[in-house]
Amino acid sequence: MDKIYKRRGGNSVIDDPYLQDINYGDPNICPECGAIYHNKRWKFDEDLKREIQLNGNYGEKKCPACRKKEDDYPMGLVFVSGNFIQEHREDIINTVKGEEKRAIQKNPLERIISVEKENENQYIIKTTTDTLAHRIGNILHKSYNGEVEYKFSEDHLRVFWSREV
Repeated sequence: MDKIYKRRGGNSVIDDPYLQDINYGDPNICPECGAIYHNKRWKFDEDLKREIQLNGNYGEKKCPACRKKEDDYPMGLVFVSGNFIQEHREDIINTVKGEEKRAIQKNPLERIISVEKENENQYIIKTTTDTLAHRIGNILHKSYNGEVEYKFSEDHLRVFWSREV
């Protein structure tokens, strides 16, 4: 049976195995996306990146988000459904991608792995973190109303958003 977790202040409530299994040197620059691990935090900062590269002493291990994308290991699944999607698909996808851009500014490890079309009335959005999936559920509900439900388990969050016309 799935455990139900309560969200605590916007932080992840699910342990992330991709944050625990690799010891990143400080500094580290992800060779895939360019994210920088420095002072125990991941960030995008072009000036810092140039400075680190000029110094020449840094690691080049892939960041947890790029590894999750490579392994297709989502920690969040957002199920978007209903006949409302047929006429508003582009707006919904733009809203989701806009939320990803906002999330990346705060935490570069929050990314969309994929947006997969199941059929005319259903999409599945895979995310690298449960917090991004939660944010996407919130923004869809806030922007388009409909119904939203969150189901936490030990290793991922499932968000179900739907709206009929």
